[in-house]
Amino acid sequence: MPALASSLLHLKPNTARVRVGVRAAVCAAAPVAIGAAAGHTVTGLIASTGSLAALYSSDAAPRREAFTVGSAAAVLVLSLACGTLAAHHPWPAVAVTAVWTALVSYACTALAARPPGMMMFVLVCALGTVLPGNVLLLAAATAATGAAAALLSVLDQAWRTRREQPEPVHNNRAARARTAARLAVAFNPAGSPFVVMALRSAGAVASAGSVSILLGLERPYWAMATAAAVLSRGNQTSTAANRALQRLLGTLAGCLLAALLLLAHPRAWAAALVLAALTFATELFVSRNYALAMVFVTPMALLLVDAAGPAQPVGALLISRAVETFLGCAAALAASYAVTRQWARRHQSHALALVLHTSADILAADRTAGSQRRLGRLAAAVHRLELVSERTRGERAGVSAATAPLQEETRQAMDRATRLLKHRGPTEPDPHTARVLRATAHQLETQLLVRGAA
Repeated sequence: MPALASSLLHLKPNTARVRVGVRAAVCAAAPVAIGAAAGHTVTGLIASTGSLAALYSSDAAPRREAFTVGSAAAVLVLSLACGTLAAHHPWPAVAVTAVWTALVSYACTALAARPPGMMMFVLVCALGTVLPGNVLLLAAATAATGAAAALLSVLDQAWRTRREQPEPVHNNRAARARTAARLAVAFNPAGSPFVVMALRSAGAVASAGSVSILLGLERPYWAMATAAAVLSRGNQTSTAANRALQRLLGTLAGCLLAALLLLAHPRAWAAALVLAALTFATELFVSRNYALAMVFVTPMALLLVDAAGPAQPVGALLISRAVETFLGCAAALAASYAVTRQWARRHQSHALALVLHTSADILAADRTAGSQRRLGRLAAAVHRLELVSERTRGERAGVSAATAPLQEETRQAMDRATRLLKHRGPTEPDPHTARVLRATAHQLETQLLVRGAA
């Protein structure tokens, strides 16, 4: 309990995000204000979802900033378009949102997207299933807002680079190698943990949405968005349980704030200012304290739905959101338990055997030709083993216990592989060690076959 209370109250240091928050707030308010001036407040409100691209800012060089924020904006437009295609049709909406969750979950985990990860993409897709309007018009308006967010981010970063001495970037070679290794794992999904993470997330979203419909809840979008949000930064049991509680408490507190805002029923310029403030607060806390971030994400989502449609009783709306939050958290927790001991042990054994085989190939080589290619394969194998090992340690107790005997062997294999990757120049052949590594790998594979036959 003390650890849980600490996680709810602790603020991680991240002072650099104030500027990013200001950019996101400006981008959120601008389309609403423009829409209000043109008499199309609803279109402006929906277009403001494109401003969420600014939350993915890497606060890096202008070229990288353009790619990062621009890519996020493009995915947000696709998210909205996917949702609106199934608008007001509950079961197709659940199916579309679940499939979209699987795709963005895979991409975000494979590319190590910064917070908020897949959460905003799934939220926008789910919102699209309940919003009215012309799909092409909404997509075009959202794209324009996303492009403005990317442009503002690039200009701000360029101005900052000219004013300040940029910090030197160290170990570019190692960073590029790690990125290449992660992409190698991403583009070779066989045995990749990204596949399981995507399926878990999609299953949780589908379950949350389906149960909401069966219970007669009018709009299941919030339950689906909640399930995705809980699993957005990892769907191991330990991670999901902590985030589910933070999400539940943060959302309940956010409902109180939403009640005050919805009673005022802000429109036009007032809606623009409120949305800007909520977007700024979300960016300020999303990577520092998840529970606090949810206090501001909740009224932001509810404001978009409320302002874009006819007025609804505030009490009924908030009760519905609280129930859907509970359903989303429950679905996410259930998905976090959806792994067996046998699967986890097999998954880690395969990843470990791959590192052993690849290390043996390098140690057995008697020439330098193709050495870079072999090192690239080893880097990808090491990264896969890191991901799998990290995940299995975070699973429920029974799964962690099943893979515990492999942890020491995993550590030794990782240390040996790391030395090979750091070694400069041709590696001295070591046939004896290569034979030992291959024998160990074959033993692991044989044990898997025996267990599978049993």
